[in-house]
Parts: sequence; structure tokens; C-alpha cells
Amino acid sequence: MIWVQSQRPFQESHAKKIAADFDTDKFDPPVITKPNGQGHYHIVEGQHRVWAVRAVFGVEEKLKCRMVNASDPARAAEIFLGINAGRKAVKPVPQFLVAVTAKREPQTSINRLVGKLGYRVQASKADYSISAVNSLIYVHDRQGFDVLHATLLTLKNSWGGDATAFQGDLIRGYAIFINEFPHMIPSRMSDVIPKAFSPNQLLAASRLYAEQHRVPLLEGVSETVRARYNRGLKESQKLKKK
Repeated sequence: MIWVQSQRPFQESHAKKIAADFDTDKFDPPVITKPNGQGHYHIVEGQHRVWAVRAVFGVEEKLKCRMVNASDPARAAEIFLGINAGRKAVKPVPQFLVAVTAKREPQTSINRLVGKLGYRVQASKADYSISAVNSLIYVHDRQGFDVLHATLLTLKNSWGGDATAFQGDLIRGYAIFINEFPHMIPSRMSDVIPKAFSPNQLLAASRLYAEQHRVPLLEGVSETVRARYNRGLKESQKLKKK
């Protein structure tokens, strides 16, 4: 059995590759829990190797495993993260979600915030999905939880469930803007910016600004947003860089 929330998603293509190149001398024993009250073992780490053994030798084949004390998904997730810390990196979204299962911070708080805003962390381009988890953590660690909250709320009020609004560069660029201009009017942001740009158009305009002014893209996003925000305002109302 497997706690799916406690490790990376199963990829049959990866398991088939292990089976095709199977070498018993290179086999690393899977990590499993001690049996629960029903006699069930949970695979903590090594689900692809177990699949490969069964594919090569049959489902009745027995294999040596390493047993650990893990009685719940949170502990299993923590063990999985520790084992894989020095291995090939787990993809960002699965790693983030496993960290949530392990109750790690800031992933747990960020995931809760994303859910409260009506979105879901997942590796998908579907509406109301956010996959740029490294950018969520980046903003949280550098600008703080409140700025991250304001950033996601502003993007939501501007483009609703459009997943392209939550690309990493937009999240980070908006966070820079909001952190620098905390007294901007949110309703104006969610009005004038989406009227002028789609998320992808805003990124394109920001790249052009960054190239022309030889600044990082994130600054290009912030400055492109500021220029559109200021358009039509009295001089005294405009946002000015310090």
C-alpha cells in the first residue's frame, strides 16, 4: 500500500525503465512501514522499484525491504523528503505537496492560503491552478506572508481563475511592486491592469521594458505595472520610486 500524498506521483514510464534495466546488484531495497493493525505495509520510498520487481519476476516475488517507524502519512512524507534530499530532485509541485503532508513550513501555510483564495497547488494549466510553488516560497521568504497574500489576491481580482496569471515571474514581479508601494489602491490595480493586458501580454511588455532598460525581468514587471497604474492620475496621486 502507498500513501500517495507522502511521495512523488507514480510514473509508469519510470518504473518500466527500471524494469528494462533491472540489475539485482544495483537494487536498493525499498523503504516500508511496519505493518498496521490489519497487517498492511505502506511503501514509504521505492514504489517504482517495487513495480519493476513485480514486472520482471512476477507479483508473488518477495524482496528485501528496509522497515521504518512510520504510522501516518506525515511521518512517511518526512522520511521520503529526507531520503531524497541528496538524490535527483523531486519536481517542485510534488515536493511542495509532500512537504505539506509532512506539515512543513512555509509550505503548509502557503497551501492553506492558496486554498482559502479558491485555488489549488497542482502541476496543471487548468483554471484556478497554481504550479509556481518556488515563486510562492520565494515571495513568502523575502517579502513575507502578508505581501504574498496581497499579491495572490491582486492577481485573483485582476484575472480570476486564469492560471497564466500565476506564472512565477508575475507572482514575483507583483510582489516587488506591492512591497514597494503598499499604499496603492487595490481596486485600481484590478481595474486598469487587466483592461490593458492579459497575463501573457503583461509578461511580454515587461520583458521588453527589461531589455530596453537592462534591468531584471521582475523589475520590468513592477515598472510596467506602475506605469499603467499611474496613467491618467494627477501628479500628486502617482506612485513614485524612492
